[in-house]
Amino acid sequence: MDLNELQEQIKNSGNNELKLPRQKHITVNLGKNVKYIDICVLSNVQIGLTGAHNPTAKNDKPFRINKFKAHIAELAKNPNARVFLGGDLFYYPGGGKIARELYEPSYENQVELMAELLEPIKDKIIGAYAGTDEIQIFEKDHQDLTKMLMEKLGIPDRYCGQMAEVDFVFRNEYTNDNPKAVNMLFDHGFLVANALTTITKKTEGLQNKINGKDFYFTSHYNKLFIKKSAVLNTNGGTRMVKNPCYFVSVGGYRDFANRLTSNRNTSPSNTNNGMIRVFVVPNPDRNNIRGHDYLSEPQYKICQEFINFGRTKPLELDYDIIEDIAKLNEENVLNREAIIDLIRQKVEEINKENTLKIIEEHKEKNGEEQEPQIVKPDRKSMQKQTLVIKEMEG
Repeated sequence: MDLNELQEQIKNSGNNELKLPRQKHITVNLGKNVKYIDICVLSNVQIGLTGAHNPTAKNDKPFRINKFKAHIAELAKNPNARVFLGGDLFYYPGGGKIARELYEPSYENQVELMAELLEPIKDKIIGAYAGTDEIQIFEKDHQDLTKMLMEKLGIPDRYCGQMAEVDFVFRNEYTNDNPKAVNMLFDHGFLVANALTTITKKTEGLQNKINGKDFYFTSHYNKLFIKKSAVLNTNGGTRMVKNPCYFVSVGGYRDFANRLTSNRNTSPSNTNNGMIRVFVVPNPDRNNIRGHDYLSEPQYKICQEFINFGRTKPLELDYDIIEDIAKLNEENVLNREAIIDLIRQKVEEINKENTLKIIEEHKEKNGEEQEPQIVKPDRKSMQKQTLVIKEMEG
């Protein structure tokens, strides 16, 4: 290869057909009757792992298929459910190419099994992106199982490559019929992480890739947590607007993230998957300006609530109740501040009285000059003095 050939290869490197797409941007316009959505990410299944590595000292338990099927059944009955396929749905067996070709279930069989499981909720799937196993299968055997699955389900347009950007646009009575977008980023993640601090740092790191999202999801680490933060954005004027954002890591359906961690001193994975209920309401604090007319809050507040499968019944949102509670809480805060001010004022008065008292006592103790006092003698003392004088004269 000479220099010209090298330059030509570099020039055409972006036209490689065997390249896994990076991401896809999807916009979902919700109906006027949709007041909330229940986001669920299904991941960490590895449907092809059925205890094939024998003999082994590691714990090769297959995924919890009954729990997976129960969650799918509940999602199918939930009209507000919105589902994402978050990677590691399939299993990469490793080994040599011949061994992988002989492995059962084959890649095609794994796709058929997963499509059969997901059939009841295929109309609720918003997007699907590849995980670690799918990327390995693509790079080693040139098969994109996530894309094959979406085609098998009849929704090829929901295939997102390695990452999904989704904007859910609410437009209901709570937004006063105004469109309000909730921006989300879904990413599988990278490498193995077991400590929550490490998982949190990696999930928050998505903000460095694409800034300005309301939700950031990772689905690789098999640990379930939700962390709330906030960012400051300018509103085009002199004020800064404080916008909340959420970082979410979802669990899976395997007891351990991989074979290596099953016999090490690591905590097991979270298999109690759930739904993140998302809704938008007018912000009761939108008119609260702090910091000398500097910091304010947005007109609408994006809220989230974790919903367990099979445990929490869906509740209808009632903004009137939410607003009344917010007003009552605000009144309680004002009453608290008033009581604190009265207590502070009383303490200052008592401290002042105590200070003056101590100063007076200190003066008396050190014999400082006092104002002269006129003492009038009583009658007995005067009579006694007269008697003494008469005796002296006698």
